[in-house]
Amino acid sequence: MSHGESSASEVWQSAVGFIRAKSEAVYKQWFKKMVPISMDDARIVVGTSDDFFADIVTKNYGDLISEALAAAGHPGLKIAFESGYFDPEVPEDTPPEDPDSSQVSMTNPSDDDGIDPDLAGLISRHSFDNFVVGEENRYAYTAAFSAAQNPGKINPLYIYGGSGMGKTHLLLAVAHEVRIHNPKARVRYTSCENFLNEFLDSLRTKTMYEFRETFRNVDYLLVDDVHTLGNKTSLQEEFFNTFNTLYGLGKQIILTSDRQPSEIPGLEARLVSRFVSGVTTQITQSSFETRLAILKQEQQCLRMKLGDDVLSFIAERISSNIRPLKGALMCLSMYATAMKQEIDLEAAKRILSDQLEKEAESRAISIEEIQKAVAEFFGIQVYDLTGPKKPKNIAEPRMIAMYLSRKLTSKPHQEIGRAFGGRSHGTVIHAVKQIEENSLKDEELKGVLNQLQRKLRG
Repeated sequence: MSHGESSASEVWQSAVGFIRAKSEAVYKQWFKKMVPISMDDARIVVGTSDDFFADIVTKNYGDLISEALAAAGHPGLKIAFESGYFDPEVPEDTPPEDPDSSQVSMTNPSDDDGIDPDLAGLISRHSFDNFVVGEENRYAYTAAFSAAQNPGKINPLYIYGGSGMGKTHLLLAVAHEVRIHNPKARVRYTSCENFLNEFLDSLRTKTMYEFRETFRNVDYLLVDDVHTLGNKTSLQEEFFNTFNTLYGLGKQIILTSDRQPSEIPGLEARLVSRFVSGVTTQITQSSFETRLAILKQEQQCLRMKLGDDVLSFIAERISSNIRPLKGALMCLSMYATAMKQEIDLEAAKRILSDQLEKEAESRAISIEEIQKAVAEFFGIQVYDLTGPKKPKNIAEPRMIAMYLSRKLTSKPHQEIGRAFGGRSHGTVIHAVKQIEENSLKDEELKGVLNQLQRKLRG
């Protein structure tokens, strides 16, 4: 049953009114120009400017939206975004928060300014100066800074690590550095998914020449999430040619991914070879000291002051990545503003209880961690687990890794299958069942499973 456009408008206005009461700044920056489109029993559809904008809102304010819709009398109502409805007109001094791992479609830079105006707004908060450096990211930081100052010397620079570790911040910091010291340089920042979308659009509209000019007529190509190239043959061909063109001209290429090139399922050997031909560096999980430094820096941006005991508590309890760490601080800031109340340790525990519970659940290990642990245990490589090989010394560890992925994560069979080289959900179901049955009668296998689980759970 459809509620119609007028009902969608009423519900959305009530919801954004709730959000505005919580935080005028959040309302103005993210929700003010959204357009209610339609609503049914399951969801409300809201128009935004583009997928990037919607992605940031979903990641950072999903819980707030759910709370607002519940306050509007529709608990459990889901939200869906439809792009192309407005221009958020984000001013340069209030850029989107935390665009790590987000997708940004950049247009060609103008002749007067080597960096697109949209990018100028996006990078204004993400410089090298406000990137908190710790032992886990020091080499990546140094390499990115060097690439910004001496284009082509470190080429390509490949930075990998888990979500929310600061990879995108470093890409934007490179753009920021170039903007300050070499404003005529042409910079192109994009996600690999956006590269794919623009490639498909160029095929559909027969504008391949314009597409290639967009990505090849640059001095810096900064590409996020190149692991999405996997298993896309035509896209890999185009990316390979773009890479070679820029590399041959000595232009700077910086790539980010959630894994090493050799561990990307379905990535052609020639691209793996290109990606590792320069400098490859990893960003690992941030230390307590780094997390605490990030919180102290962020609270200055939010113009709030929390006690050291509160900041230490947050840094200790939220360790998965930087994004929820900043989200916790934002939550406390909003609460303090709305309730006009000082935040002490007990208040912080109460306000953040739901997020801390989710954080504890999120520590329940990733598929990537399981794959690495299993590969290390059996003396093989991760790409053996995700590749097509089927000898017993690989097939059994692969089934064990699938079994542990199902047991220790909340991922469905289909997603687990994709993480293991695009295998079907039926293959995963079979592997899980086989390991379960075998472990009941094989004490050695049972011991292996217990040992791996203890290691993964720390």
